[in-house]
Amino acid sequence: MTDDTAIHDLGYRRYEGIREGPRGAWIAIFSQGVRTMFGLGRTAKAKAAPVFVIVITLLQVIAALFASSVTQGAVPVRYGMVMQGSLLLYVLFIAAQAPEVLSRDQQHRILPLVLTRASSRQAYASARLASVIFSLFILVFSCLLLLYLGEIGLVVDPAKRFGEVGDHIFPVLGLATLISLAFGGLGAGVAAWSPRRAFATASIIALFLLLAAISNGLADLAGVASRSAEMLSPVEATRTLTMLFFDETNRGFETNPPMEAWAYVALLIGFAAIGALLLQLRLRRLET
Repeated sequence: MTDDTAIHDLGYRRYEGIREGPRGAWIAIFSQGVRTMFGLGRTAKAKAAPVFVIVITLLQVIAALFASSVTQGAVPVRYGMVMQGSLLLYVLFIAAQAPEVLSRDQQHRILPLVLTRASSRQAYASARLASVIFSLFILVFSCLLLLYLGEIGLVVDPAKRFGEVGDHIFPVLGLATLISLAFGGLGAGVAAWSPRRAFATASIIALFLLLAAISNGLADLAGVASRSAEMLSPVEATRTLTMLFFDETNRGFETNPPMEAWAYVALLIGFAAIGALLLQLRLRRLET
């Protein structure tokens, strides 16, 4: 029996660059995910949700800074009020864009091709999760940083104001990190369970709304303490944590004091861990 095996040169362009291995594969998956989250290099339709969320959140920040500037500080910059109007927009951003990163790979059968190369399931999952979280971090941090800089720069004496609120940069970093971890982690975990983008988007929105509804329902109907009930909802918990981070208060805080800040921090980290676990479980079940 003779071996008639032959290799034919079909004229395709050969790759002669550096083969970077697993590290290069991880970076490629991560960077492509970030680009997808913001619709870069894609059609105008793919950019609609990111642009809408960015514009609306920036308008809220500008409105808050304008009101404070016009009244010469009589209306203070309140991070809690700005974030209260932005949190649902961040949910919309994750719901619209996370399925583009995770669902379409399954729908178009791209995942088997990716996993036959230098990337493992764990590396793929971590790169995709990191791209979703990092993209949301950019969005949230930009909003908070603009508010922070405006709070200092739009007063008569910026140096004096910096001495009063300069340390707000640490809550800005901390809050942006926690929001991106909790919201991005949950969104990525849910999106991975459906190869259909529309179903994944609806599931993410439904999850956040359902958790908020259960939280409010337990407080209003079941008689559960409102501070305990809000721990079921990442949106409600983040609203409270924002005010704690920036030493803000309202009438509700005076009549019904919140828990310690560390409890809300641990809760948001827990939501992020649940999202990462959901993503890992999904990838283990997928056949390639």
